[in-house]
Amino acid sequence: MAPSSLSAESLASGDLLNHAAWLACFDALGLGGLTRNLAAHCQLASDDGGTVVLRLDPSQSAMKAEVHNVRIERALKEIGIPRRVQFSVAELDATLETPRQQEERLQQERHAQAVDLLHHDPNIQKLQQAFGATLIESTVKPAPEPRS
Repeated sequence: MAPSSLSAESLASGDLLNHAAWLACFDALGLGGLTRNLAAHCQLASDDGGTVVLRLDPSQSAMKAEVHNVRIERALKEIGIPRRVQFSVAELDATLETPRQQEERLQQERHAQAVDLLHHDPNIQKLQQAFGATLIESTVKPAPEPRS
């Protein structure tokens, strides 16, 4: 599910959040600062329709504070998902990504795609052949994804 395909309407029928929906709606929450950082290190543990439980990696537990619960609750409500928020400090499920891990993976994929495009660009190939130029892959910066 693409991030923009999740909407309040898609959850208005009483659907519960699952982990894929948590990842999909994360950017739409519009969280910033420490609250965003804390939430980005969480996996959705459960949603009973009234309370969302976010599983927080123990290495990040020092960031836990009631102010973050309130901000996440407000952000969820603003996108049409009124829930209380609780944190459960526990080892993360290795088969699920946190929003931060997803962001890092997507950045790595965009970087690899940009490098591949440059390697296959005929102009780059001409420069390499004519001048012995080399592509320093670590300096390649993919264009930022447009925000929806």
